Amino acid sequence: MSAFQRLALILALLGAPLVTSPVWAQSKPAPTPPPITDAKSWHTALLRQVWANTQFPTLPQPPLKEGEVPPPLPSAQVTVGFVLDRDGRVLSARVVQGSGKSEFDQAALEALKRATPFPKPPANVTGENFSLQLPIHFMGGPQPQNKPKAKPPRAN
Repeated sequence: MSAFQRLALILALLGAPLVTSPVWAQSKPAPTPPPITDAKSWHTALLRQVWANTQFPTLPQPPLKEGEVPPPLPSAQVTVGFVLDRDGRVLSARVVQGSGKSEFDQAALEALKRATPFPKPPANVTGENFSLQLPIHFMGGPQPQNKPKAKPPRAN
């Protein structure tokens, strides 16, 4: 029994009105995205879905000496090509233009995999299969710094 359920039971035994959950705990339903009615909005939805599922890859790092700052993370762009069916399933995927680093190329294909299934194309987009290409950008920059933890004071 959760703490909230115990509290509700105690309040009910005391004669308080039963509340199923506090107002602050009641969640609102997620807003429904606008319906996809044309090819442009469908393509935009595909882009957003892939980009939302893109994760920066783990890159090999040379060992650092104490006090040495890690080098900045590189940026990269990978263009993936893929074929979708009318139900939004990926039938095939490949790297069309790689980044020169296999970690980025693999991360782009994994983003595509995580993003599936995709929204179905609108009725006015004809065909059974859709061949698409999508650039995926990986933005590099400074690496997060691991700050040394403060040493606890010594007891005297």
